[in-house]
Amino acid sequence: MDDLVQKVIAKLKERQTANTILSLNELPSPQDKQVFVDYGSVILEDVSIQFIKELYSLKTDNAAVLWVLNGINYGVCFYLKVNAHIINFIPRAMVLDWPIKFIVGRNSLIVGSYHKIISRREIATLPDNAVLIKTAKQALTDEGAEICDKKNIKIKIRTEENCIWLE
Repeated sequence: MDDLVQKVIAKLKERQTANTILSLNELPSPQDKQVFVDYGSVILEDVSIQFIKELYSLKTDNAAVLWVLNGINYGVCFYLKVNAHIINFIPRAMVLDWPIKFIVGRNSLIVGSYHKIISRREIATLPDNAVLIKTAKQALTDEGAEICDKKNIKIKIRTEENCIWLE
């Protein structure tokens, strides 16, 4: 029995650090859960605006949306790789609250903030080369802007709270 427990623990530890890269166009069927068992993180490439909209709307008749939602149930951390032109089409709520992350280019994480004033302290906790989505109503302190320069954090200012297609 102890041997079995040790094997399960070893598999879980291995899964925590294992990741895979899949194209959105070549996902396994929604019933195939083996990827979720083997990998703790999945990077999805070729993510379109339409897919983001359907995922946000929880369109479970879309096989890819259903597959991602099943993965979330398994505790998989999803990274959706998008190009820089798609950032304005990502709902801010997805960046702030959803259990998925968006990345641009060579793994630049897209991040947001709840605070009206984004401080140096908050910027210091962000990863280098991130893309910060900020609304026009949010202010960035001067010290925060300096840290953004040092950490190569790009600031994307939204004139609206939500993405373009939600308006």
